[in-house]
Amino acid sequence: RQYMRGGSGSVDILNIVSKEHLPSKARLVGLITLEKGCGIGKHEHTGESEIYYVLSGQGVLDDNGTVREIKQGDCNLCRSGESHAISNERDEPLKLIAAIILE
Repeated sequence: RQYMRGGSGSVDILNIVSKEHLPSKARLVGLITLEKGCGIGKHEHTGESEIYYVLSGQGVLDDNGTVREIKQGDCNLCRSGESHAISNERDEPLKLIAAIILE
């Protein structure tokens, strides 16, 4: 996806579980890859929560206005009513698992 949620560059999303096989309370379980200079813009989740788990690489996460570096093994939960953004400014791709769970 190009310029996802107002972010920069393109975002590669591989659905690990196809939408028709997801439980009714899930909207996405996917592998997200961000190349250097790419990111997902800041957005709010409403009626759902999103979990990021970093598989490899490093990035910058904006978690409700708190900006921090993330790396392999880090996990972040964005609950309904909260917002987040993520970007990669490093040479190595940032790969993470994302799961969106409906309330």
